[in-house]
Amino acid sequence: MDGSASGIGVAEQRDDGTLEFSAVAALTPSPSFLVSAHALVYAVDESNSRVEVFRPSGGGALEQLGGATTSGAFPCHLSVTDRRLYVSNYGSGTVDVFALTDDGLLGDLLQTFDGLGATSHAHSTLVTGSTVLSADLGDDLVYVHRQSDGMLERVGSGAFPPGTGPRDLLRSREGVTYLLGELSGAIFAIDDEARILAAGSAAADWVDGDHAAALALHASGRYLYTGLRGSDRVSVVDALTLVPIASVDCGGSWPRHLVVSGELLHVANERSSTIATFRIDPATGIPTLVAPPRAAPTPTCLSEIQEPGRD
Repeated sequence: MDGSASGIGVAEQRDDGTLEFSAVAALTPSPSFLVSAHALVYAVDESNSRVEVFRPSGGGALEQLGGATTSGAFPCHLSVTDRRLYVSNYGSGTVDVFALTDDGLLGDLLQTFDGLGATSHAHSTLVTGSTVLSADLGDDLVYVHRQSDGMLERVGSGAFPPGTGPRDLLRSREGVTYLLGELSGAIFAIDDEARILAAGSAAADWVDGDHAAALALHASGRYLYTGLRGSDRVSVVDALTLVPIASVDCGGSWPRHLVVSGELLHVANERSSTIATFRIDPATGIPTLVAPPRAAPTPTCLSEIQEPGRD
């Protein structure tokens, strides 16, 4: 919202690894979070409290296939499984569960889970088998849900230190679940009951006013990466000990999202309207800027999609 983009954009990878914005794939309001699944692209419409579905149609274009209104305000995160779409509504603190058809299109709104009240801000979900975790940034909680007869049941929650601001959840290939605290910069390893197994920090020199955003994991499983909005850095954390290793300049302003692709790290710098690409040293995990960041209008989320007919 209040950005310079007109919808979902396409960024093509250049020979040096950097991403170059090339076109608008779909005109749609406020697609601040995207996820690709079922050969489709799912996007929130944060400003209008909707979720939309698109199909890659070649040449970088996305064909809109329909959408639905969410139960609450400011949807900010999506998780997709074979038959369900989970939507976190930041403004209302609610989590929606939509059915998906056989071809991945949106079906009925099956369930809505409420937060505790006025302070609730649902920010993300993570699906692991029959368990669905939901991070509530406003209430410093992670809710635990279990699948039963095709429906979800909320069975408990885990509490985190006041001021944590649970934001992002990430599952490693080894089965470790990480939780990032936006407001404190804390990083936790948790179990499927949302109990804390280990705790660390995104940065050794956390700056007052920083807001941590996004978690990405190196393919080796050794390094975690997160953006520090405010001091405009990317932090590298030891994934085993949760001890910060280093931080580097993000190459722009307000690093809202980042992804690891092989030995490359791409960072979406929202307020500078740039995407910065770094090469990761596999021995240390520390990223180095490949080239000057490239312009892209108000990037808030990076998601790799597969176009039809391309390997």
